Amino acid sequence: MDYETALKTCSAEVQAAIKWLEEQVRFDRRKLENWSKEERDREYISQRLRAKYFCSDAIEFYVLSKVNSPLLTDFLDASKNEEFWLDEHDPDAFAMFLFEDPYLLWYLSKVGLDTNELFKEVLEIFIKKPQTLEGKIPPGGLSDISHPLSLSVLVSVEPSSEATDLAVRYFLDNLDKFKNPYSCDLDYEYSHSETLAIGVLALCELDYLKYKETIEDLCKILKSDFEQGVEGYWGEIDQCSDGTTYLPLKETSLAIEALARVFGPNDDCVIKAIESIKRDQKEDGSGGNIYDTAYACLALISAGDGPKVSLDENEWNELRTKQKLELTKPMFIQTSPNLGVTEIKEKISEMLNNANERIWICSRFITEFWTDIMNLKREKPNLDVKIITLPRVEAYNKYKGAGRKFVQPAFDALQRLLGNDFITEPLLHARLYIVDNEVLVSSADISSEQLEKEFNAGIWTRDEETVEAAIKFFENIWDESKDETQSTEVKRS
Repeated sequence: MDYETALKTCSAEVQAAIKWLEEQVRFDRRKLENWSKEERDREYISQRLRAKYFCSDAIEFYVLSKVNSPLLTDFLDASKNEEFWLDEHDPDAFAMFLFEDPYLLWYLSKVGLDTNELFKEVLEIFIKKPQTLEGKIPPGGLSDISHPLSLSVLVSVEPSSEATDLAVRYFLDNLDKFKNPYSCDLDYEYSHSETLAIGVLALCELDYLKYKETIEDLCKILKSDFEQGVEGYWGEIDQCSDGTTYLPLKETSLAIEALARVFGPNDDCVIKAIESIKRDQKEDGSGGNIYDTAYACLALISAGDGPKVSLDENEWNELRTKQKLELTKPMFIQTSPNLGVTEIKEKISEMLNNANERIWICSRFITEFWTDIMNLKREKPNLDVKIITLPRVEAYNKYKGAGRKFVQPAFDALQRLLGNDFITEPLLHARLYIVDNEVLVSSADISSEQLEKEFNAGIWTRDEETVEAAIKFFENIWDESKDETQSTEVKRS
């Protein structure tokens, strides 16, 4: 849709806001030169004259991209210059905006700058390098509250990377901390409601169906009276001594975007907030200043006041359709030692790392991942861990390879920890791994030889019918084998 058509299909409020925003951000050399003569911030103006636009202008141009504003081309051209990314006071360093507000990188990625080499460098320095082994990504190692901001950037740029997996796991493992407005250090650029909203948006973008329960739980907090005020806003309305009022449009915009995405634009909280924004919009279409106008406009677009059909709504529907297809699409994975391919091992590791509810395993031998499984069970006592394997002596005698020495120690340790949730079946030949709502059927047992040194193949999927069938198969073996196991292996130990 071209710019003129897109703009005409927007509501009157969005049209006015877009026009006002364009006038404010349009590069005007003469105006800047006059400011310089008036001895305003000459260093800043000098850099602006050279660069035209800065990375800190990302939110405004992200909003303008929603209507395909021709000004976006100038912004993207400016990004090719180093000064677009650099600190105005230190030309040898990246802009502090990117360090203090990592969510700027999300806006930059959404206008197509994630392939820029300087973007990649900033991502590495400000987000990936500071990440701890636990997965936490605080700016400078200081505050938990920024983690969802950095997480959202990784989801947008590298949804399948190890860094993203770690960041998601840290967020989910520490949900209680993020839910509680008093447990995080809030002396930061973003408030509690904003970080919750950004966390919701990140999980929606990554995999809405997989994280649906968590997403809706976080949204319930956003919809609570504690978070949303009676006037419809999220956050505090700032009343200055001169009578000037600053509305919390940034917090409100992000909350609206999250709730509209999950519950739709007709959600009561969204309607209440949108009415407040429209009621307080200035006659010229602005929200008081550039940033507030950008956030107010983004909120209106998110709630359906933008191009018809709403670009946000269309993008979200496309994303959900894509996720649903990915959810049901099976994946062929392999171990091919001549190619150095160990996909089965990597997939099992990924599945275990993401486990929240269930780990059910059928494997004749277990010499790999057994300590990981034990640690997960200790960390998450409610995790439903069940293992079916060959009897100890039979497994030891049949195992061929250097890892044979680990068969009995792994068997004994898992049996002690799991008790009746660890059973044996001499007729077992299936290799089946069910973790939460994922299933892997493979020719490989959990052993170093079969996961690294032999040719093995498998199919991984999250298709609901396939997972359900795998669960019934597992339960059939379990019910058939458990009584005999308890009367032999358990008593013997």
